[in-house]
Amino acid sequence: MTVALLASLALVSACASGGSVGRGSTTPAPTVPAVQASVEAAPIDGQVLYDQGLVYASQGDYAAAARAFDACIEANPRFAYAYYQAGLAYDKLTRPDLTAIRFETFLRLAPDAPERPQVESILRTMRGR
Repeated sequence: MTVALLASLALVSACASGGSVGRGSTTPAPTVPAVQASVEAAPIDGQVLYDQGLVYASQGDYAAAARAFDACIEANPRFAYAYYQAGLAYDKLTRPDLTAIRFETFLRLAPDAPERPQVESILRTMRGR
């Protein structure tokens, strides 16, 4: 994180906790290292990572999307649609090895998903290459 962003977080944190920052302040704002430690200690939210992956994919940045979906998978290994979206991203990156692994896991976690025929079709096509 940048120092400017951390400083902004410190300001927001101070205000949110009922304190004020600036002249006449009775509650000091947290220091940048304290805010950074707090941010680093926060649990990783799989949904946020998934949403980031969707944004990257919609922008055509499939490498960043795949990284975000993989981070989501690491945070929540049972999130089936993170595997599905990662598979789509890896397919766009022409990585059949990673596409197959993600799609196979998706099918195991969500065997009745409406995307099943599409995923099976992609897997069949890849195996025929």
